[in-house]
Amino acid sequence: MAEATRKLPAEPYGELDLELLRRFSEANGICGHEKGASRVMAEYLKDVADELRYDNLGSLIACKRGTGGPKVALFGHLDEVGFLVKKIEDSGFLRVINVGGMWPHLLLAQEVTITTREGQEYLGVISSPPPHGMPPEERAKVKELDDLFVDLGVNDADEVTALGIRVGDPITPRTAFRVMNNPNYLLGKAWDDRAGAAVATAVLRALRGTAHQADVYAVGTVQEEVGLRGAQTAGYAVHPDIAIALDVTLASDVPDAKYGAPLGSGVTLCLMDGSVICNRELVYIMEELCGRLGLSFTHDIFLRGGTDSGAIHKLFDGVLNMTISIPARAIHSHRAVIHRKDMADTIALLTEFCRLLDWPMVERIRRSNR
Repeated sequence: MAEATRKLPAEPYGELDLELLRRFSEANGICGHEKGASRVMAEYLKDVADELRYDNLGSLIACKRGTGGPKVALFGHLDEVGFLVKKIEDSGFLRVINVGGMWPHLLLAQEVTITTREGQEYLGVISSPPPHGMPPEERAKVKELDDLFVDLGVNDADEVTALGIRVGDPITPRTAFRVMNNPNYLLGKAWDDRAGAAVATAVLRALRGTAHQADVYAVGTVQEEVGLRGAQTAGYAVHPDIAIALDVTLASDVPDAKYGAPLGSGVTLCLMDGSVICNRELVYIMEELCGRLGLSFTHDIFLRGGTDSGAIHKLFDGVLNMTISIPARAIHSHRAVIHRKDMADTIALLTEFCRLLDWPMVERIRRSNR
């Protein structure tokens, strides 16, 4: 009998800078402590942007000037979900508090990084009392966050103090970026929303040497996961004519999924979520551009969450706005998965949009609401 033919993984889709994605994903940057991630973004934009600055909350604002056209801003939030040290037990274990919302179901035995105010980083692992000896009803319960603790591998609180760890220090999921068995699938932490920030960065870099009328902004916002805070202050700082929030959406191609979009579907155009109804004319323009570029696209409606669009579209007398999403599996966990095609197609679409944007297109979008 002939040996069965082995099915090889598909060839990687599109050209992506995997080192850029690795550095974005692996950077430590929970809500309110995004400096590690913003420094990565600034490093990749410093030779491209005509202007690079921060607002007072820490959002990064990079601008590539055009030739007198409108202002278009691509927003991707840099913060990721994580924890703060809430209490140091006498035994040396750390009690933690959620920052941004991680599900306790997913936390046991996961590695984390504790960062001190001096910038020292230490390895920890999330643990709990073992199930052995527990009554059945206790073993069947999912542990609450208050029942968990971080094990630093030390003897007592004095050793924790000697390391420089204090109450209030940030605790970040610890995960290495990896290309998966089919190389189109990319595993890492913080795709929510380093994927969006990486797209904004890649678009500005792709416009290098390209003529365009619009002033194009790549904005890495902070504190999205705790209330869209950075988008509000950065939005005021930029005052864009057109604003596009780049964020993840749920993956619909996993068992029992009810919402979202499948990985590898290309561009995901959000129509509505819990924080915004996207400008319909802007959506139509993106659909037209996808057709011209030969890019596949799908639509997303998800009413249980929101993005930076929720804050941006309400600024001033209203900002013309929509969200474009990257489907991601297992968001708000230590390890999420995205697809190269979705990243590459979104970068291609937005690069062309920014290249073409002019005042008549802005006026077309404005008139759609009147």
